[in-house]
Amino acid sequence: MKKLFDNTEVALALKSDLELIRALVLFKMIRKASLVKIGAVATNFALKIKLPVEKLIRATVFDHFCGGINENDCQEVVEKMYTKNVYTVLDYSVEGKQEEQQFDNTLQRILKILEFAKTDKAIPFVVFKPTGFGRFKIYQKLTEGTPLSAAEKVEWKAIKTRFDIVCKTAYTYNIPVLIDAEESWMQDTADSLIEEMMEKYNTEDVIIFNTLQAYRWDRLTYLKGLHQRAKTKNYKIGIKLVRGAYMEKERGRALKNKAIF
Repeated sequence: MKKLFDNTEVALALKSDLELIRALVLFKMIRKASLVKIGAVATNFALKIKLPVEKLIRATVFDHFCGGINENDCQEVVEKMYTKNVYTVLDYSVEGKQEEQQFDNTLQRILKILEFAKTDKAIPFVVFKPTGFGRFKIYQKLTEGTPLSAAEKVEWKAIKTRFDIVCKTAYTYNIPVLIDAEESWMQDTADSLIEEMMEKYNTEDVIIFNTLQAYRWDRLTYLKGLHQRAKTKNYKIGIKLVRGAYMEKERGRALKNKAIF
């Protein structure tokens, strides 16, 4: 079967000659680790002392890898891609924050993206990360069976509320939500919460999707169990299958804990 991207006229139809040249130069540069390191340090320094480098960043690295700084800024790129039947997912992938106000801000941003996607058929999904709505430590403690303090119980209640607000809004708008997977030592709690959302909102259509990381050896067993629970409780499963973005981190932790065998 002919590979999808063998036809470069089709695969690169959205790029101008100038954009392709820029991409070629950019990728040649970022192949050199030392150059990337120097560039990162120089860029951070320039931003810190308020040198006018934003336009340069926007015209090079940013515009190649990012659609925009917010949903409205992305609109031109979204529409351009849709002319070639390429759909867009506005991925506000905030994670690892620590303050409740930051989590509330993320909630409001996801709700704005849902509102934006409601009237744009080029945006079929919305995405968020579990730790965008609450501290990693809360998920980890619950996964490990460690009791939460009184204050942490309040945090956990707030996390569940944020999840439910987004999932209920997605259900109302009929826009699927893809919830990303994170590290294995917090994921059981995220899985359980996402299952609650599936049970509540996936009774007719599949609105809530969990993510399975294919490098985890236990995911097939989990999927079989999820399937059985969904059949018993009469709801539908939504699954996004990925390789997984934390492989090196997972391996390092496993080696440290002597969990690879």
